[in-house]
Amino acid sequence: MITTYFDTDYKTIEYDSKHHILIGTWKLAPTSDEYRTGLMAMIDAMEKFKTGRLVYDAINLGIILQEDQQWSAKEWRSLAIAVGHSKVSFIVSEDIFSKMSMDDMMSEADNDVSYAYFNRMQDAIRWVVLPKQRNGVESGAFKSISDK
Repeated sequence: MITTYFDTDYKTIEYDSKHHILIGTWKLAPTSDEYRTGLMAMIDAMEKFKTGRLVYDAINLGIILQEDQQWSAKEWRSLAIAVGHSKVSFIVSEDIFSKMSMDDMMSEADNDVSYAYFNRMQDAIRWVVLPKQRNGVESGAFKSISDK
């Protein structure tokens, strides 16, 4: 069962009770304030639903400002880990600039959360619900994977 937790013109957060995961979808490229508000809403959702496993549909996210990348990697990440954030899969755009922006943000983050990139929702969900894979060998990800 899917429950909508947060819904704006720029982002939706849903709880998937079957898989005990949160799915965040960026509907359009947010402003800096919207980006940070959307990420803080995800922290609230992790606390409410007691899950740190996330799927992010970032296809429409656009390019993330450098200041927001740094904020995400440091401040937001610390808050998220404190509420149990442990694993995240991203569905990413084929746009090279969007991919580079996402890569830059994740490269600034400490490798304390497992992550992978996908181009299909079902692959992203499958990966995030599985127990940790050894070095991502069976993840089906098409880009970087970080597993601790």
